[in-house]
Amino acid sequence: MICLNAYTVRWNGQTSRQGLPFLTARRAVRTLAIAQESSATLSRGGRLVSRMSAFDGDHNLEDIAVRDTRVSDAIDEPMRAMILDVLAEEALPAADIHERLRDRGVDRTENTVRHHINELRDAGLVDVVRFEEGRGGTTKYYAANTIVLSYSMPDSTDAAMAELVDAVRPQVEDALSTLSEDHGDLVEDIVGDMQPCEHCRTQKYETYVLLTVLRRAFVRARQAQENGQ
Repeated sequence: MICLNAYTVRWNGQTSRQGLPFLTARRAVRTLAIAQESSATLSRGGRLVSRMSAFDGDHNLEDIAVRDTRVSDAIDEPMRAMILDVLAEEALPAADIHERLRDRGVDRTENTVRHHINELRDAGLVDVVRFEEGRGGTTKYYAANTIVLSYSMPDSTDAAMAELVDAVRPQVEDALSTLSEDHGDLVEDIVGDMQPCEHCRTQKYETYVLLTVLRRAFVRARQAQENGQ
């Protein structure tokens, strides 16, 4: 999973610390808003499913900030974000995580570090990936399935970012068409599971679902690219 502030994507496997490609992809995904602005609907068998009213009007939407409450709550403690960063590179036992944090100037006891590791496990952001038997007992090795990116794009990159967004916009529009035309029923089912009441469609659950699909597809594509597949 990738998290930019509260922006999240599931990442299955090893992660890269190259922040710019991830941030570029996040900015590119904003074409979801542009593409949906032209059609404004998801259709299900010719029936209107939702209307992206947030994109109506003369003002152009530039980006979509996503807050995953499960993740943002779990990383409210700054040290947990640092643990995720440490575990993004390699699987480590708690003692080694403690040492890495101390190298970064975090002076906490190993028991405190273990507590925060367990909190991240409970939130589903850290996994136990292997066990090693030794004289002292069994040692657990932890790895992150989430990284945290907290950057801001300088204003000087606006023109370059606009060019990159325009370059991938046709492919994003095609992806949105595929989701609405071929998988509209599934999208609606997911939205139905998310909605706390039948009158909550104005809360843009469809937007969240579509953006989550695009983000996670990006992660898988990026991972395949890095693995040379």
